[in-house]
Amino acid sequence: MTVPAVGLCETCTWVRVVTNRRGSVFYRCLRADTDPPDPRFVRYPPLPVLQCPGYDRRDPLAEPERDRDEG
Repeated sequence: MTVPAVGLCETCTWVRVVTNRRGSVFYRCLRADTDPPDPRFVRYPPLPVLQCPGYDRRDPLAEPERDRDEG
């Protein structure tokens, strides 16, 4: 997925990029993992995300967290 198709998630501190066995890529919002859950944040938001109350720009030199989903 290209950067414009992802929106803010591409540069957010709170994103985890998940790739499944078939190669599909998903952008998971770690802000959705709060307890109690905050309804403003969805684990896998519809893309592109153009506005987000929890957006926190990641350091441009840092890479996003990446997971490989084996399930």
